[in-house]
Amino acid sequence: MKIALLLPRSVIYPSISFDLMDGFKQALKNIGLEGHHEIVSAGVGVAAKHEEIYDRCEQFLLEGADIIIGYINPLSAEFVHPLFESSGKTLLVLDSGYHFPAFQGKLSNAYFISLQGGLCTRVIAHKAIEEGHKNFAFTCSFYDAGYRPSYIYPATVEEKGGTIGFNHITSLRREDFTLAPLTEYLEQQKETAVLTTFCGDMADDFFRAGNDLVNNHSVYGTGFTSDETWLSKMPYPGSDWSSSVAWSKTLKTPENETFVSVMNSLKDGKANLFSLLGWEAALFITLENENFDGVTINSPRGKVYMNPENRFTESQVYYATVSKDETTGNCLLKDVEVATVTESERESLKNNIKYIQSIEANSWLNAYACLES
Repeated sequence: MKIALLLPRSVIYPSISFDLMDGFKQALKNIGLEGHHEIVSAGVGVAAKHEEIYDRCEQFLLEGADIIIGYINPLSAEFVHPLFESSGKTLLVLDSGYHFPAFQGKLSNAYFISLQGGLCTRVIAHKAIEEGHKNFAFTCSFYDAGYRPSYIYPATVEEKGGTIGFNHITSLRREDFTLAPLTEYLEQQKETAVLTTFCGDMADDFFRAGNDLVNNHSVYGTGFTSDETWLSKMPYPGSDWSSSVAWSKTLKTPENETFVSVMNSLKDGKANLFSLLGWEAALFITLENENFDGVTINSPRGKVYMNPENRFTESQVYYATVSKDETTGNCLLKDVEVATVTESERESLKNNIKYIQSIEANSWLNAYACLES
């Protein structure tokens, strides 16, 4: 089988393309299929240009690719999908879950392995409400404001009887970064909890500047905000805060321990969200599989099921606490446990997706966390 990978670029995750490829190859090696497939690849920048992705896919298909794997968003997948219908080949999308698909139902020749970013957002908002909070302030980066967690947070809070009284978006330019408006509001509204979505260095900026905020208010984050790659670099802000994540390197399962050991033997930190996606893609394909409907794999994050109704993967998501690494003074994840509300919140997320599909709603085209500057 000839397999082509579309690999993105990101200044905040400079190793992203290598991690995706290494995760894919190491999983094949781990299951005894090293060298079994012909593997080729091409870069797609920040995966924001549909036409560029289309051209890459067309060329790979003309050259005999059986499956194309790409870290792209569902909008790009829908744009290039006619190529796969025409050729009868398979598109396997590696997806952050920070976009919503614009299409209803499923695409005939496309599947999505998702980190379920939207689901993590609903799950952590549920936890905030469950812990007795009703009044919230929402804060995110200018970049994160263009993705779906910025909609899911208020939708979930409103559904569950809470209120977001203040919205704060940090400036596009780093030199203009300030938390002053948010801090001023919280000084007046002391019983307010904080909902956040930041990624990479933007999360680092937020928590470095927000020590007083974290120490005086309950803070809840989602997905990439508590990515362990960046947490290990971020100084502990003085108090613990709560998050929901798709995976953690601390999960105590044989599959995860194997994954972490194999990947980190290549390079420390190589076991991460992107190598995880590459690893899972290999587990779905194994020998010659091109139809993944109803398939379940034993992933480092638990059982991952390909729902044949929409062809997006489904798996448990986890609650986690961001705490202090006593060795480094930076952050780490602890108390990672299955969120029992995963399935009920998954059903509610479907309604959020349907609503966005029914209105005009803009978003960034970049695959999430892929930035050029």
